[in-house]
Order: sequence, then C-alpha cells, then structure tokens
Amino acid sequence: MRNNKRGSMELGVNSIVVLIIALALLGLGIAFITNLFKGGQDKLGGLIDRTDLPIHADASTPIMFDSSDLTIKSGSSGKVVISVYNSGLGEADQEIGIVIAKCVDSSGNPIDTATEPLIKLASPEQKIKLGTDGGYKAIIQVAKIESDVFEKGTYICTVVAGPVDNGVINFDSSISQQLFVNVVV
Repeated sequence: MRNNKRGSMELGVNSIVVLIIALALLGLGIAFITNLFKGGQDKLGGLIDRTDLPIHADASTPIMFDSSDLTIKSGSSGKVVISVYNSGLGEADQEIGIVIAKCVDSSGNPIDTATEPLIKLASPEQKIKLGTDGGYKAIIQVAKIESDVFEKGTYICTVVAGPVDNGVINFDSSISQQLFVNVVV
C-alpha cells in the first residue's frame, strides 16, 4: 500500500485558500451593506443632537438656519441645518415638525401650484423639551423649471415649525422664519 501524503496536503491548502476567499467576500459584503445604509441616511433628513448643532435658536430667534441663503440647482436638492426653540409650541410629549408654508418670487407673487409645491422641505419630526432647542437636518427640494410660473431667481420661503397633530402641523400655535432659496439652472 502506498500512502499519498502529498494529495492530502493539497486538499488542506485548497481548503484554506477557499476559506480565506470566503472571508474576504464576506467582509466586502458587510462593507457594501454598511455603506448602502449610510448613503440612504445622508439622503434623508435627520435629527441632530443638541450638542452637535452649529447654531442654537433661542426665545428671541426661535428658528435659525446654518445658512439663510441657499443656492440650489433646478430639479435637485440642497441641505440645511435648522435649529428650533420650543417656547411652548405644544404639549410636553408632542412632536414638532417643520415645513415650507409658502414661497413667493421677488415681486411677492406666490409660486406654488394647487397640486404640488415647487419648493419643498423634508425632515422628520421630533420632540423638543420646553425651553430648549432641537436640530433638524433638512432637505430642500426644488422642482425642475418647466412652467411659466417657476423660473430661475431668488424666492423667499416661509419655514414654519409647530406641533404635529395626526401628521399635520398645527399652524395656530406655530413659529416661522424666512429662508432665501436661489434657484439656478
């Protein structure tokens, strides 16, 4: 009987190579999934911890933006950080949301259509303790210029923050601040 030790050694090396390749592919797959979720989080608005806010709203300025003058290309979106001060906007456990109520052009004419706003703000709601501020990462979306009503230029948009009841902001007990959106082609 002949004992073929060389064949058994090759089987062990092949197994180790396959194991190393499998672990490398597993690592690449985990990295891909992690980056995919991080990318999705960047595209959505978010909440910012109070200690990470670059700006802080207070009782005299209840809504603040990191930049109150945004330039956004037609058909795309831009990001803005918003700080909202709760001086009694709602009940203690009530969510506070932010939206763009309306936008006007340089002549003071409203630009929104009846069916769809041309400049929108997307951000999640959050609970803000009474007497403190909370931060929002918001996304401002600008529609593609395709109508006579909407063209390139600077628009004054009213951003409203208020308590949310059944997914709708209660405008009766809300606060507002103006934001300039410069739409470019």
